[in-house]
Amino acid sequence: MDVTLATSPHASQARSWATLSQKIVDERVGQTLVGTVSVAVDRIAEEIAREALADETFRRALRELVRLRSQQLLDQLLENGAGNGRPPKRQRKR
Repeated sequence: MDVTLATSPHASQARSWATLSQKIVDERVGQTLVGTVSVAVDRIAEEIAREALADETFRRALRELVRLRSQQLLDQLLENGAGNGRPPKRQRKR
């Protein structure tokens, strides 16, 4: 290899371009890989969720958990709103 070519401004510019190109390629490959794997994970999670929801016991337990947590969140909203001229917290029916 010619020493003058390797140390010329053009060689330095070519190395900078190669470095920049490598960074661009790495970023795009990484984004594509992450995106593709994310889609695959979503599909697998949906499949597992469908299988779990097919189990009546799991579905009942999940429904109860969601109902209880929703009630807790509603109660918190009503408590926070009570100090702002809003109606006081409603009594929960049991």
